[in-house]
Amino acid sequence: MAEQKRRRGARNATVKKLEARYANYFEVGQNACEFIFDFGQYHPEDDSARMHCRIVTGPAYAKLLAELLRAAIERFEEENGPIRGAEDEVDPVELVKQSIDGFEHGLKLRRTTRQ
Repeated sequence: MAEQKRRRGARNATVKKLEARYANYFEVGQNACEFIFDFGQYHPEDDSARMHCRIVTGPAYAKLLAELLRAAIERFEEENGPIRGAEDEVDPVELVKQSIDGFEHGLKLRRTTRQ
């Protein structure tokens, strides 16, 4: 029991040290042995994306990631309503503004439920 608490504490300390980067542009590739996930940020002013992170993992872990994302999206939509798709016709800046509005709305809801 004490060992589990120690490991959990070490993991939490490690997570707090992670560098956070915003990504709104993604590319995914694969070969026979691995999946490659590239993350970047789309810049509408020059219609380009600047990639800043690449994650390479095995097929079993890529499938696990897909399942974790699916579950997280389901929970999000249960709490906040459906997520709009990011179609090509949507202005990326407007999409970011909408996500900020949705985030602020969620914060207000959480604050009122805590009181």
